[in-house]
Amino acid sequence: MPPMTIRVKLKKWQDSLDDAVDVMKKLESGKAPKGKAVGRYFQDLDTARSVLTEGRLSLLRLIREKKPDSVAELARFAKRDFRGVHVDVELLKDMGLVSAPKASRGRASALRSDTTEIVFRIAV
Repeated sequence: MPPMTIRVKLKKWQDSLDDAVDVMKKLESGKAPKGKAVGRYFQDLDTARSVLTEGRLSLLRLIREKKPDSVAELARFAKRDFRGVHVDVELLKDMGLVSAPKASRGRASALRSDTTEIVFRIAV
């Protein structure tokens, strides 16, 4: 998988609702909505920073560099408790920044991240 750049955009919640209404209207009329670039949207910079904390960015770096075989191994690399690392990894997976291929039952899944850059796009 090639290196990936994640674009993080700040968008007012009202603009997000307006976009959703437009898509629903198009679907209702039988038209396919035009595909937009996928991005991660936050209401403001403070919200984005509360999600993309230094600790989570540090985990991303560790995943990219060390390629841990499990969350437990990542917790050892980070010298943090398992529970906190697990919560952070789940959030990073939900955002598409980390992947964990399905492992067989009873086995830990390896963590991977192809994210090399996180770009903030701020409309003023």
